[in-house]
Amino acid sequence: MDIVKIKNKWVEFLKAERRVSDNTLNSYVRDVNKFINYLERIFAKKNITQKELESVSITTFRSFIAEVKSEDNLCATSVARTISSLKNFYKFLNENDIVVNTNIEILKSPKTPKKLSKAVDENDVIKILNTFDLILKDKWQAKRDKALFTLIYGAGLRISEALNLNISDLDNDVFIIKGKGGKTRIVPILDIVKIAIDDYLKCAPFDFRKNDPIFRGVRGARLTARVAERDIENVRNYLNLPKETTPHSLRHSFATSLLSSGTDLRTIQELLGHSSLSTTQLYTKLNMGEVLKSYNKAHPHAKK
Repeated sequence: MDIVKIKNKWVEFLKAERRVSDNTLNSYVRDVNKFINYLERIFAKKNITQKELESVSITTFRSFIAEVKSEDNLCATSVARTISSLKNFYKFLNENDIVVNTNIEILKSPKTPKKLSKAVDENDVIKILNTFDLILKDKWQAKRDKALFTLIYGAGLRISEALNLNISDLDNDVFIIKGKGGKTRIVPILDIVKIAIDDYLKCAPFDFRKNDPIFRGVRGARLTARVAERDIENVRNYLNLPKETTPHSLRHSFATSLLSSGTDLRTIQELLGHSSLSTTQLYTKLNMGEVLKSYNKAHPHAKK
């Protein structure tokens, strides 16, 4: 079996079985394509097969990582992701009896610092939601983006989770979200989110049926993350906000707002769909930074 067929089988697995997000899929495929190009170069042949994939040694894996790290100037996080991509690829090949090679498992990923994007200030969130009307020519698209980002901020969804919602998901007072790894969670729909979505649906030039996506592009297909990210980038530039102002930072704003209001970590973990509480606990560090800043500013002894 040649490499094209092998890779296509893997991609179909990621889409159908793992249900990875578009961003994750694109990253995996990009990393594996670089690896395949590397193998074609060292084996001096095009369209490598199972034979070459089976013969890759740990030394070859390490040489590839060293090369892409040097040429692309990768940080520890990107190196770890590249290794993860290769491990995912080879795990699929081994489990489906396409190749027998577990050398990649010997390769250890570098330690990466856990960090969160900076949360967006509440006043800036309001500005963002009210600016789509100013930069988008079509009224319904402005209402669509306002509804989408009101949802992300009001429910703490990942952008892929929000864009995957269908009209049928609006039938209840909660959203049933399918998150990473197929994990399901229940997220309440706030009235402000309902109002924003209803406003958009009434204005959009489409007939919405039960199984249609809620958020749609200009041609009626499901809105892509890239278009949504581009729209908020335009708003960010218009308002002169930091480049860290992204759809994902609105999700962080949701979490930090809950933490500041006294919501317990377990509840925040459930709402965000974190598999590990340690990930959610990062918000306590972020929030403590704000506490210390206020303390140092206000406490008389801190000024000495």
